[in-house]
Amino acid sequence: MAVLPLLGAVVAAIVVVFIYITLAANVEANHQDRVLDVPEIGTSLDAFLRALQGAAGDSIAEGNGVDVYQNGDEIFPPMLAAIHASQSTIHFSTYVYWAGAVPDTFATALSNAARRGVVVRVVLDSEGTELMPKRLVRQMRDAGCTVAWFRQMRWFDWMKYNHRTHRRLLIVDGTLAFTGGVGIADEWAGHAQSPSHWRDTHVRLTGPIVAALQGAFTDNWNQCTQELLLHGRDYPKLQPTGDVSVCAVVSTPANGASEAQRVMAACVAGSTRMLHVSNAYFVPPRSFIDALCAASERGVDVKILVPGPYHDKKIVRRASRHTWPRLVRAGVRIYEYQPTMMHAKTVIADDELLLVGSINFDPRSFSLNAECGVVIISRKHAADAEKAYQADIARSSQVTLEQLDSVGIGNRLVDSLCYWIRAQL
Repeated sequence: MAVLPLLGAVVAAIVVVFIYITLAANVEANHQDRVLDVPEIGTSLDAFLRALQGAAGDSIAEGNGVDVYQNGDEIFPPMLAAIHASQSTIHFSTYVYWAGAVPDTFATALSNAARRGVVVRVVLDSEGTELMPKRLVRQMRDAGCTVAWFRQMRWFDWMKYNHRTHRRLLIVDGTLAFTGGVGIADEWAGHAQSPSHWRDTHVRLTGPIVAALQGAFTDNWNQCTQELLLHGRDYPKLQPTGDVSVCAVVSTPANGASEAQRVMAACVAGSTRMLHVSNAYFVPPRSFIDALCAASERGVDVKILVPGPYHDKKIVRRASRHTWPRLVRAGVRIYEYQPTMMHAKTVIADDELLLVGSINFDPRSFSLNAECGVVIISRKHAADAEKAYQADIARSSQVTLEQLDSVGIGNRLVDSLCYWIRAQL
């Protein structure tokens, strides 16, 4: 009989700890709302680019080659080809690594690279890879890969566990890099042709910008292993490979506004004609709701594309819906993607800039998680991305005020509660 009171005490303790973490995380999210005011930058592209560098805390690198890929059929083949062709190092960091054919293929490719003498370092987020079969980790380690876990859960340090690495990075031979939103799972295979094949965007980069992404991996690796990567092979001399200027967004949240938050704010503030956003988890803090409304009211064409009926996190969809009435009333057009889960994280601004990365439009990306992205300064890449964006809009349903006004009071209260715990979603 003494077991029941003990079990009750344990359950109560777990509930108390969960509530504490939730409250603490929401304090961080509210702090981020307070520290960020988003003024209008102005009408000059040069002024915006100077502001962008200040927001990102990094300089714009010139002379890069850039390829943007849509969905797994385009994304996975060049990633695997780069692994197969590797000569010296492979640095791979991911948030999502699940079970299935795609995860098996990547584990085999990384293992084969290690067997032929390539130094393979892998960082796996311990929360995002909960569904990863342990046999794949054993396979890679047995082949010679060094696999490290990012912040595994420890009962005495739950708050540290709450800060994840959400970065998606593949850097091969220090000269070729991939980043974006794709995860290593079968859900990303295909071409968004059905609910079981997700929609996403990823980018391949060569040239001087690769050094910044190598630095992002080094940050993750150092946190996992206490090893600082300083070998010359990890940082080869990088030559220009194209004519595209790129600014890296390597975000590691601290006490103030993170790089991810500042760069997203700069995109909103710097837009003068159009701002087209795709985001899987769109739960903007109040400061960003103000900024998006202000952009629309000054004449910017603001569109937001979010997941629709196949959203993989229904509670996030409800939290997002809490923000929609004010945005729609201010002229922001919101669209829900209908065919499948829309997982892309992109921003197109003024037909000049394209942001691609792992950065969600929510407090977790802005104030809790390590993130990575790139701002591509190229009319051609922005125009190509806009074509893909319009194709996505054509497969989406626009949210109307009539629909929002018809939401019952009970559902509105639930949406409000979901928004209140947004930092834990």
